Amino acid sequence: MFQHDSATIFRFVVQGERTGDGVEQLEHAWTTARSILGTKALVVDISGITNADAAGVELLSRMREAGARLKASLPPKSAGFIRSMGIPVAAPVRSSITWALRVLRLFRLSVNRLVNP
Repeated sequence: MFQHDSATIFRFVVQGERTGDGVEQLEHAWTTARSILGTKALVVDISGITNADAAGVELLSRMREAGARLKASLPPKSAGFIRSMGIPVAAPVRSSITWALRVLRLFRLSVNRLVNP
């Protein structure tokens, strides 16, 4: 996990698994960041997440409910993580390009629904 602080945005770039200690680490970092946010926007980039357990998904949901914007420049690396967020994943089709475009389109629509309920 990386943290980037600027004049208007505080950003977490979350990578790898959000399970066990990884969830606790993100929660502690979030708690600390909230104390200095002020009027800054909080953005959580979830592109690099490869897996998340129920606690990891719940933490990301709480962060979003508290005003954080979840963002992914590309779909997260794990279909399992996408499913754990309650986002259906389409079965792969023969063409890898078509499949990638469909998953990306589905993910963008789903993230928009999560970010802007």
